[in-house]
Amino acid sequence: MLRALAPSEQRFVRHGTYTGRSISVRGALDPTALEAAFDTLRRAYPVVGCRVVEDGAGQGYLLDPDERMWNSVSVRQGDVDSVGVPAVDPAAQLAYLDVVAAGADRWRVTMFAHHGIADAGHCVELLSRLWDFYTDIVEGSPISVVPQDYPKPLEWHVTARGITRSVKSGFEDVTKPLCTPARAEPADNAEPVSRTLARPLRVRLDRAATARIVELGGQPGVTVNGLITAALLRAYATENVGGALALSCLYPVNLRARLDPPVAAAAGTNMAGVASFAAEVDPAGGLIALAQRISGQLAQDLSEGVVHQSVLHFPDFYGATRIHSLAGHIAVTNTGIVPAFRTPAAIELTDYEIVYVSAHPRPSTGASAAVTFLVYTFAAELIVGLLGGSAPAEGLLAAVRAELTALSRVAVC
Repeated sequence: MLRALAPSEQRFVRHGTYTGRSISVRGALDPTALEAAFDTLRRAYPVVGCRVVEDGAGQGYLLDPDERMWNSVSVRQGDVDSVGVPAVDPAAQLAYLDVVAAGADRWRVTMFAHHGIADAGHCVELLSRLWDFYTDIVEGSPISVVPQDYPKPLEWHVTARGITRSVKSGFEDVTKPLCTPARAEPADNAEPVSRTLARPLRVRLDRAATARIVELGGQPGVTVNGLITAALLRAYATENVGGALALSCLYPVNLRARLDPPVAAAAGTNMAGVASFAAEVDPAGGLIALAQRISGQLAQDLSEGVVHQSVLHFPDFYGATRIHSLAGHIAVTNTGIVPAFRTPAAIELTDYEIVYVSAHPRPSTGASAAVTFLVYTFAAELIVGLLGGSAPAEGLLAAVRAELTALSRVAVC
């Protein structure tokens, strides 16, 4: 197989971006069994053994697996409080597993998948299946492997369902003019740049506070996502100007369950349409009212199909052919609830982090976010990660914690 990556996949090629899930493990982990499980994962999901190569113009192509290039699990002794950066190479394979041990009962297991072929939904599906295979191997249960077809891009899925590009992109409120000279592909670095790890700093709420926010999100006119997004925008305004601030926000919306028929987790690569919101955010104003506006606009854009066709506008905003800029927006990626992975009784998964690795970081051809928030819930605890931003991260994290704590104390009507 040889196919050009679609724009929704192509935007991760220039940096060689891998999305990672790093899990802290306590107990008697069997690295040999984990290596066998990872090899089984490759057989079950052949796309993870594929390669992404570029032509002279930087166009990315997905190639069939080359069995001779496959590297299995990296296992070593080390510091399990840090996340290692394996020798990821998109031209070799699109998934890696890194295992670090500290003694016999503390481990860090990190799976990296190239973002061009795996968004959050696909990545979590792969991770879930990895732990399934591991558990079966350890417990001596038979494993039946049915190789999955290669996943298709969102552009293919929406087109197959008769969805077409409309005049409205959904980004109008957050679009800025792009000067003509800036449209050219930026020059690569004069010297090769080493692989880089992005590991967000995090705020973590306890179960009780998380449960109260979830309960509040069940009230009419708001959603949990709207509430958290409102809290994050208020925190950003508080930390940057201490008062009202005009902000634009972009956030992905998983379309798998919103398409008809729905798309299975492993049947799509990057299945996120993009929604936007712009407003003057005043921390002295009502958080619930702001959350209602955010939730209401998303509901309207979904009902009108704006989010569903947003991917067909991606070439106008990302890559060398872009004609608009989204620079300076606040990015909020809410990947939802992390499932309870199936594991043997001998081990316990104690923490879960989202990280990123750039295999060959180069100057961006896309929209640069002012800051990126990563939102997810693990073990019934809400976690917010922070990437980027010009202000000191500690101050913004403190503002985020204050807003979320205040949100968790709002009375449910």
